[in-house]
Amino acid sequence: RVLFRSIEKLIEISQDAHTLDRLARMQRVTQRLRRISESLVDFARVRKQNMEPLALRALIDEAWSLVAIDEKASAVELVNEIDAADHAVGNSDRLVQVFVNLLRNSLNAVEAGSGKIVIRLRPAEKQGEPGIVVSVEDNGPGIAADVLPDIFEAFVTTRLDARGTGLGLTVAEGIVTQHGGSISASNRAEGGACLEVWLPAARMTS
Repeated sequence: RVLFRSIEKLIEISQDAHTLDRLARMQRVTQRLRRISESLVDFARVRKQNMEPLALRALIDEAWSLVAIDEKASAVELVNEIDAADHAVGNSDRLVQVFVNLLRNSLNAVEAGSGKIVIRLRPAEKQGEPGIVVSVEDNGPGIAADVLPDIFEAFVTTRLDARGTGLGLTVAEGIVTQHGGSISASNRAEGGACLEVWLPAARMTS
């Protein structure tokens, strides 16, 4: 709350358009992070959360807006191929956190200037239940063979520094599992990594 009020005061006194735009983004990020932190506290307490049909394209765009506060993001191409009509069932704040973690993982892996992250979706049944798979693909170096089998274990990340805590993918897996879904990681034949999230499909009514 202190940070949010500080940003509000800076918006009031700033006159530079670029600075105002950046402060507005920071304000949106702060609001979202507050809701996410509250949601994660509930997750830790295993409280039941509101589940509803979610428009996945918009959800991915929102997750990227949070990741894009990192200046490196402006030098990386994001391609969101998900159709506006594609939905899944879930809790918005928690699934935003999942894709923030996956997108940040990809952003850290790719090179500024030539990096590319592509988001795709395909229908996929699992044990007879209709669902969708959202894939986050990048053109980075891929996941090391010795890390890949344990990539979702806590502190397996090789980036235990200011850019990560080693818990991002572990938290993502926990949230996805709580949604009745699953998450997997692989290396693409063309190079780079692919993280896939399976979620139950929303039953949309006309």
